[in-house]
Amino acid sequence: MTKVLDPREANHPHFRLELQETAQTRAWETLALAAAMIEPGMNDLDGKAIVDQAIMDSGAERLWHASQVRFGPNTLLPFGEAPATPHILEPNDIFFLDIGPCYDGHEGDVGSGFTLGQVPAYQNLIDDSKAVFAAVKAHWAETGANGPDLYNFALAEAARRGRTLALEGASGHRIGAFPHRVHHSGKLKAFGKTPSPACWILEIHVVDHALKAGAFYEDML
Repeated sequence: MTKVLDPREANHPHFRLELQETAQTRAWETLALAAAMIEPGMNDLDGKAIVDQAIMDSGAERLWHASQVRFGPNTLLPFGEAPATPHILEPNDIFFLDIGPCYDGHEGDVGSGFTLGQVPAYQNLIDDSKAVFAAVKAHWAETGANGPDLYNFALAEAARRGRTLALEGASGHRIGAFPHRVHHSGKLKAFGKTPSPACWILEIHVVDHALKAGAFYEDML
């Protein structure tokens, strides 16, 4: 039986799966290069300038969303809320990056947390963000759960690890040939069907208020 396409998962005629996958791969490479240039003494604004330059140097045609760069306690903030005060990175600190470059007309979107120095609690928090992501992705692949069920599962997985899942501004979204928003701009958390492969970004933002830090991880389902 042929699957009936949900209009919210539509794409442009120039969409190619191999180009979408390549855009994600290139975005991850760019993220790693940018993260390696982040050093103690920089603040969030310094970091954003470095990240945006790395994206342009990578051959990206444009950004489809503004780069999100959060340092130290600013990693707790919901997406869409600008830090009131840029945080200056210390030798032992935490940060995360979220980038949205376009390559060959396709939107990449990747994000991850990083540490400076040796603070096991920070690394554990980052590891938990990745573990929750992996558990949710596996749950989707095994059960065909819809968007609300995936994020309910994510809430439980985060809680099981003693973390809080921050959903404001980080509850998943479409991805595709630029601009996907012509077709759909809603959140994965509200998508009441099984998300199709290569159509959606799963976002996981876990926070630990006692630690005064958060960690973020996202990739394509």
